[in-house]
Amino acid sequence: MPGLKFRYKRRLVRFRSNQWVQAVLYYSHYYYEKTMETNSTLKKQFFQFLPFLFASALTGLVAVLYSLLFNYAEHFSFYLFGLNKYLIFLVTPACFLFSWWVSDKYSVNSKGSGIPQVMCAMELNNRQKPFLAKIFGFRMIIVKVLSSCVKVVGGGILGREGPTIQIASSIFYLVHKYLPKWWGPISQKNMLIAGASSGLAAAFNTPLGGIIFAIEELSRYHIKYYKSPLFIAVIIAGLTAQGLTGSYLYLGYPKVDVSGLKVVLAVILVAVLCGYFGSKTGTVILGVMRFFKRVRKRKYQAVFVVFCGLFVATFIYLVGIDAMGSGKHIMETRLFNENKTVDWYLPFVRMNGLIASFSFGGAGGVFSPSLSAGASFGALVAQLLELKGQSANMIILIGMTAFLTGMSRAPFTSAIIVFEMTDRHSIIFYLLLGAILANIIGSLVDKKSFYDRLKDTYLDEVSEKTKMAATPD
Repeated sequence: MPGLKFRYKRRLVRFRSNQWVQAVLYYSHYYYEKTMETNSTLKKQFFQFLPFLFASALTGLVAVLYSLLFNYAEHFSFYLFGLNKYLIFLVTPACFLFSWWVSDKYSVNSKGSGIPQVMCAMELNNRQKPFLAKIFGFRMIIVKVLSSCVKVVGGGILGREGPTIQIASSIFYLVHKYLPKWWGPISQKNMLIAGASSGLAAAFNTPLGGIIFAIEELSRYHIKYYKSPLFIAVIIAGLTAQGLTGSYLYLGYPKVDVSGLKVVLAVILVAVLCGYFGSKTGTVILGVMRFFKRVRKRKYQAVFVVFCGLFVATFIYLVGIDAMGSGKHIMETRLFNENKTVDWYLPFVRMNGLIASFSFGGAGGVFSPSLSAGASFGALVAQLLELKGQSANMIILIGMTAFLTGMSRAPFTSAIIVFEMTDRHSIIFYLLLGAILANIIGSLVDKKSFYDRLKDTYLDEVSEKTKMAATPD
């Protein structure tokens, strides 16, 4: 019988016919070690993914609770306006003032959308990492929810999607922070990216949008380094949210029609208009914010906040509930009602209301207000070109995509979000076309996006504080 050969630990071992027992022992030991090595790898991977699983499920739960609270606050504001329309002149300034005060006093980094804060955290170096505790944390979550909900009770034009992203990143940050010391090393940056993307996915029920958002807006290094945690976080957060609220689309199933040269012309026109005004809205907000920062005395800042409240209240008094809240009702009524007409001034009312609601501080995002402003522009263009029904719906969706692109300068994220919110596969190429055109026009207004400008502002503030902390007395 010929001898038996096999390679074990890089050594060629020979067995003669009378050495079968020894061969069995060698093989058994070899496969035992391979099994132990595989088990060790699986155990390591399990402990790597367990924090992501836990944080994602918690994110889905918190996102659902926040959405319920935010929606209740928005409907309560409609109820107050229905009781007495003059009441808005008292409620709006008071709510704006409280929203600004609670953020300014208890958590400065809870102000605004939350997306620039997350982007800032991605670029902090090791010397600046202690500031992460101020950007994320329990206090920030509580203040963010309270400030945004109170502001929307006052009729402020804002959304909850940006705040949800910062809240989700905070949850992932806290899970990472409180891992025991014996736990294997996990990248904090991966946790923050996964948190932000899962927050957006849970807020809009758009998992692909969350992934594209992470790639397009947050990541500065190759996707292969964080793709598995990212996908897990988005899936678990989305499934948790769906398990609590049921499977749903943010805007339902509007019917669309893309036939005809006039529709293509309308797509181009609305993309150009929304790209310009979306980017312009961002630059005006930044200008008002710079002016507000130059006002040093708090009593004068309070006067400015009250003025913003009265400014928004005036629009609400004149226009009605279309000048309040996130604007989701505007999108739904235009997409699912036969009457899609809008007054020519409605898009500009939404834009100015967003500027006044966002610029002074207090929590609140720009995603939903941008979508509603774009929907108003889309309905207006469809009205001017005498497009009705399904063709008008097509232009409304393009307007939503283009205006959000003008603000965020994230064309693929904007197109995918609107696509997933409506499940309209047939118009994905038109959505991408509108987003790309809007991105080009927006770049002519400002080379950087609204979020990038705010991120640079936060980084400058952190750098200045770091220098002050390092300078000896």
